[in-house]
Amino acid sequence: MEIHTDALISYLVKNEKGMNQMRDVKRLIAFILAVFMVVTLVACIPKKTKSADSPDVSADAESGEPEKTAEIKVTDVLGREVILDKPATKIIGIHNPTLNAAVVLGGGQKYLTGFGPKAMGRGLYSAVMDDFDGLPQVGTGGKLNLEAVAATGAELAIVPERLKEQIGEFENLGIPAIVIIPGKESLDGVKNTLTILGKAIGEEERASKINELFDKKIDNAKAISSKAKTKQKVLFLGKESPLSVAPAAMIQTELIEAAGGENAVSGIDKEGGFVDVSIEQIIAWNPDVIWLPPYVNYTIESLLNDPAWSNIKAIKDKKVYICPSSDFEPWDQPTAAVVLGICWATHNLHPDLYSLNDLEKDIDEFYNLLYGKTFTLKELGLK
Repeated sequence: MEIHTDALISYLVKNEKGMNQMRDVKRLIAFILAVFMVVTLVACIPKKTKSADSPDVSADAESGEPEKTAEIKVTDVLGREVILDKPATKIIGIHNPTLNAAVVLGGGQKYLTGFGPKAMGRGLYSAVMDDFDGLPQVGTGGKLNLEAVAATGAELAIVPERLKEQIGEFENLGIPAIVIIPGKESLDGVKNTLTILGKAIGEEERASKINELFDKKIDNAKAISSKAKTKQKVLFLGKESPLSVAPAAMIQTELIEAAGGENAVSGIDKEGGFVDVSIEQIIAWNPDVIWLPPYVNYTIESLLNDPAWSNIKAIKDKKVYICPSSDFEPWDQPTAAVVLGICWATHNLHPDLYSLNDLEKDIDEFYNLLYGKTFTLKELGLK
């Protein structure tokens, strides 16, 4: 049989080119399919998202360590800058009005790990704290029990300016301290106390809400008292002796003025507490009204029956009263509750403009915001 070699060679060459082209097409299709599968798989992998409850972490993938919480810088009333690694959760102190700020911002015992004298304010604290009696007393009379302080594990100490010498004692135990009540007491100082401590413990928003209510009640008292036809002179006496008085630098002066009265004490410029005077000086001031603090060590009757006081107008008119609330918490100290003292004073001086029922409503609003509770007038010592 005759074989045409040229034709065979030509056929094989053409067939090989076709086969090569077919293989190239198959390879291209396989490559496209592979790319499509990779893209599809990547798209199906769930992305990591940061939920509201997820901790904030560092973007540094190499270290793998969480981002550190930003430090807190707190400037106290002395202008000292105290740096905390995180919001303090365990607070200590022995000065009752100072500790009250922690009670107010925590709505009870939340932040306290040590306390001072427990007699003052027991009625309130027993009502709003889970275990007030079990809270360790770490000092009294301005003196710290260092062993008891060290055992509390406190993260922050709070002190008033008049006990600023305690700063070093706390710091020697490794406990940072801030001064939150200045030597010169004022209503603005009360709000600043809450603001400073609020920053230190992460309760800035709550401090702001309380301060808003504080301002609202004071503005209301001033608006009411502005309608009074006369301004009465008020003498606010001290705890230990009726011959001690509240000078202009004490918060009792602003309490009197916000309620539409005038502090009978004049010519005394002193900070840090009540001032001793003579009976002759009190007679010269001749107050229209006399108020005693709720923690007083003498009685209204002792003044009314004392011949040395008999020519004073307030004694003659029997206008001598005890500021609430002796069995609950003092309303005349540099704490948030001083606003209730202002409300009571407004009622005391102007009962025709601000009734007992009005006072009760304001008291309920205050305690409901702070502790989610209300108390009867009897519990508060008003009946």
